[in-house]
Amino acid sequence: MKAISTILVPVFFSLFAFLIFSPLVHWLMRKGVPGKVSVLLVILLFMFVFVGTAILFASSLLQISGRIPSYENQLQSILNSISTYLPEAGVSLESILRNIAAFAFSVSTDVISGALNAGSTIVLIFITTTFLLLDAAGAPKRVQREAEEQPVHFSRFTELSKTVVNYMLLRTETNLVGGIGVTILFLLGGIDFALLWGLLFFLFGYIPYLGFYLATIPPMLLALFEYGAIGALGVLAGVTIINALVENVVFPSIAGKGLKLSPTLVFLSLFYWSYVLGTAGALIAVPLTIVVKIVLESSEDTRLMAKLMESSGDRGQDEEKIIESSS
Repeated sequence: MKAISTILVPVFFSLFAFLIFSPLVHWLMRKGVPGKVSVLLVILLFMFVFVGTAILFASSLLQISGRIPSYENQLQSILNSISTYLPEAGVSLESILRNIAAFAFSVSTDVISGALNAGSTIVLIFITTTFLLLDAAGAPKRVQREAEEQPVHFSRFTELSKTVVNYMLLRTETNLVGGIGVTILFLLGGIDFALLWGLLFFLFGYIPYLGFYLATIPPMLLALFEYGAIGALGVLAGVTIINALVENVVFPSIAGKGLKLSPTLVFLSLFYWSYVLGTAGALIAVPLTIVVKIVLESSEDTRLMAKLMESSGDRGQDEEKIIESSS
């Protein structure tokens, strides 16, 4: 899988995009909109959201790059204020600044090259998703015939698609609440580029456990430059409270106990799919793991492995149901 990851990444993202947008296509068709027109409208919506996000990121990054000299001066003053408390190590502040600038330049180069390399992948995702939606829009009779001939396989596919779609929708709703909360917090706190950081929290919310910390670092550094250490600690405390409310209150109330995945497995799957598919694997690690679990549940020989992938509470409930049914 790692050897063909450049092929698997657009294929997986196209499949997930198809599963998410196909209900919208069928809803438009039920409202009387022709199938091809429905697909066109959904694809245009997809492109509008993507292009709007890209424009926001690009404009914000340009503004940030224009303020780099100001941030360097603020960093210089911070280093000067703390240099008296640090032991003499033979390292000048100028060399520290040069190292920071070199690191920032290398990171910017990696981001730009990654964006350029992702351009062809994004186009491929759009094209593949369009063909999948067109095929699905014109296949209700074919699907109905297959459902009558192979009801077991069709029900398993339906369960897989519903589970993945439900997770993606629930995760999107939860991330949207968290992103809006972070944006409001930063607007009230006077942190620059609040909308950008809210969008960053929304996107990184798809990465389990680590996404929160990755999204917190940039606004913390910005608060450090603008308000000092107290501002950075305030940003950390604020986003920690919002993340705790979103993950422990909002998401469980929406999702319930339908996912049934062990937290340990989710954490390990993050590293596995990131290793296999690269950075993109971190964003879709949980839905891919859900797919693996459903596939394992489809066979008697591997059903035990699927049970081991569930959280301990869910396994205990299943065992109690088995005992009650047997008694």
